[in-house]
Amino acid sequence: MKKTKRVLKMSMNIGFYSIIIVLILFSIANMKIKKENNIANIFGFGFLSVQSNSMYGELDDSFEKGDMIFVKLLDEAERENLNVGDIITYYDMSIRAFNTHRIVEINLEEDYVITQADYNQVSQSQNTSPDQPITLDQAIAVYDGHVNNLGTTLDYVQSPSGFAVVVILPVVIILIFEGFKLFRNIMALNKEKLESKYKDDLNKTHELLEIEKQKMREALLKELKQKEELT
Repeated sequence: MKKTKRVLKMSMNIGFYSIIIVLILFSIANMKIKKENNIANIFGFGFLSVQSNSMYGELDDSFEKGDMIFVKLLDEAERENLNVGDIITYYDMSIRAFNTHRIVEINLEEDYVITQADYNQVSQSQNTSPDQPITLDQAIAVYDGHVNNLGTTLDYVQSPSGFAVVVILPVVIILIFEGFKLFRNIMALNKEKLESKYKDDLNKTHELLEIEKQKMREALLKELKQKEELT
């Protein structure tokens, strides 16, 4: 029973600290997204909320508004290995936001990439034209997957109220809980020390009483012996 309680307590502690670590990492990544031309990322893997249906389509890697996409940040070598059909993210100065579209043309010699939305493949009335060319070094990340409808949640988390509810509040609750546990342990330790001191003092008192009793017995015996000698 005690072993089960110890395992359960250890598991809860690991869970608490894991949550704190995840929330701290998420907070760091969330702060990075506020910087221009930077994607919120953890160890080179980022996430973005889809704000439009420009990539809505019937392809396996198509996605739509409200989804959350995962991207991998690119280095120089990876940019040179991009292919037509890859979906990349870059900072679009015309809309002052990140844009994630599919590559339709690459020219390594002239160092430019042209992207285009997928939406024209499924809607004849909403055809999209290719985007303005960008240089290779403007390609920040490449698409690595998505989760349906999670982008709306991400938008909420990135808002001040959402950040407070999802990140700050759980951390505060955990810190309060851990603080209460620490206070309780300190009180229990102090109680144990006081009880131990009380027992030590009580034992010393008993020892002193026994010594005094022994002295009194010896004195009484001595006095009786002296009386016997006089008689």
